[in-house]
Amino acid sequence: MSGTIIIGASHAGLSCAEKLRQLGYEADITVIERDTGMPIQRPPLSKAYLAADEADEANFALRRPAFFEQMQVSFRDGVSVTSIHAADNTVRLSDDSLLNYDNLVLATGAVPRALPAVPEGLKGVHMLRTAADARGLRADLQQTKTAIVIGGGYIGLEAAASLRKHGIDVHVLELADRLLARVASSPISAFYKDLHEAHGVQIHLQAAAEAFHKDKGRISGVRLQDGADIPCEMLLVGIGVIPDMELAEAAGIQTGNGILVDAEYRTNIENIFAIGDVAHCDARWGMRLESIHHAQFSGALVASYITEGKPPVEEAPWFWSDQYDVKLQIAGLIPAADTEGLVHQKRPGRKDGSFSIWSWQDTILKAVESANDPKAYMVGKACLETGISPSREQIADPDMDLKLLLAR
Repeated sequence: MSGTIIIGASHAGLSCAEKLRQLGYEADITVIERDTGMPIQRPPLSKAYLAADEADEANFALRRPAFFEQMQVSFRDGVSVTSIHAADNTVRLSDDSLLNYDNLVLATGAVPRALPAVPEGLKGVHMLRTAADARGLRADLQQTKTAIVIGGGYIGLEAAASLRKHGIDVHVLELADRLLARVASSPISAFYKDLHEAHGVQIHLQAAAEAFHKDKGRISGVRLQDGADIPCEMLLVGIGVIPDMELAEAAGIQTGNGILVDAEYRTNIENIFAIGDVAHCDARWGMRLESIHHAQFSGALVASYITEGKPPVEEAPWFWSDQYDVKLQIAGLIPAADTEGLVHQKRPGRKDGSFSIWSWQDTILKAVESANDPKAYMVGKACLETGISPSREQIADPDMDLKLLLAR
């Protein structure tokens, strides 16, 4: 057997397989997934999935069996790759089988960052990355009155909103001095703090857990470094993820904060690529991206490189988050901190309560964040993609039609 082997049935991996076929690739394609069952969408795991019944799980499928049949893709679930042998273009699987490849695509994603201080095997403690994680959390909802979420990023806040919808009291502990500190502007951070507090969530900033209490093998509370004790029946750890690079490192593939790739997502070993959350592409982004946009783009780009086909259209990076009745859409990349020269401008949207935040660095538009304001998101995204940087005065004028920014 030869052809292309894709490790990981993620958005990135399946986008690559699909694009290969669309570009006329005729050789074998094998997707290997360590989890059992059809691949599912991960973004809903912290949102709609928690409210769904088990009978509804098919609605969250990323691809259904018909996809693999129509695309003539061999899907092997419940088995993992244990080693990569680049010298002879083979991979060994956990069932001890050996597969040959012409091209190997690593879409291994990332794993939740653990909190070492939490005692192992403690009931009521959860992380959220897979369907099994979400099922375990969902099963605990009925016996939970108070939950503590460690981490004020997207996953933690989305989960907090979902838990509040179940009537659970929620505390969010965030080590930084604001929510979403790594991924959003300071005005958006302040907005989400107010939003969650309006829904009854207690936000603790610059807060760290010092000790974890247990009762009969179950989490019963958390002590903060300031000495405060918060009782709980559930603890959700959402402090980010670590790129899954173990296979790559063992095979001699260069890594850093992710598997290091060039502008075509090639690793340092010929015919081995890395895509999606695990890939660190300095040549394009200067960082490692965790988003559906990046998963789809990187998968399609590798497929075009393998087939010598037309590459995908380049877009500005985009992200989204659903919390309560607010849909946040982001285009562009917010610098890691509000550094000198970074300025923001808030602009009201058409609907009550809707708005957008536009951010510049040295007069160059860097990102647009919109809350229930899809028009601002679409225009801002188009500006980023065409190199248009409107002035702060233009955005501050509520009477200016945003579409005029694109009239060239």
